Amino acid sequence: MPSRRPHEPAPSHLGPTRSAVIEALQQPPMASQFSATAMALVMAIRLMACCSAARMDPLVQLSRQLHSLTAAKAVLDFAQACARAWPENAMVSRPCCHALTPDEAVFAQMAEAAAAGDSADFSAILNGLVRRERHERLHDLTRETVAVLSNHF
Repeated sequence: MPSRRPHEPAPSHLGPTRSAVIEALQQPPMASQFSATAMALVMAIRLMACCSAARMDPLVQLSRQLHSLTAAKAVLDFAQACARAWPENAMVSRPCCHALTPDEAVFAQMAEAAAAGDSADFSAILNGLVRRERHERLHDLTRETVAVLSNHF
């Protein structure tokens, strides 16, 4: 097998090069790349993180922000399911930040795949992050949450 020099790009069938991965990580996804419903979910999760830090009840604050107890409960259920499934604590940005953390980008992608009814894409988003047997439950919860949130826009 012929060897490559370190600076040569990897053949396309081998996947992205190390430099492409590093470049992608240096340019975080932006809120404007996602739908309003996906960003409502991300912003609700950010609010929950703020509530946790301030030792406040997130259900009360979410209900006020979303103008709906049903939507607040759906987001809370989604976040709790993700917390159980995630390999470590999810990282979120401050509410004013336009850039998304990798975890927030996954939440937004989950919301968009669920809204589109694309369970294969949804599962592909979670591959390598969450155990496969948890994908269907997360898909169902995400679909329910997105449906409730989209009724408020």
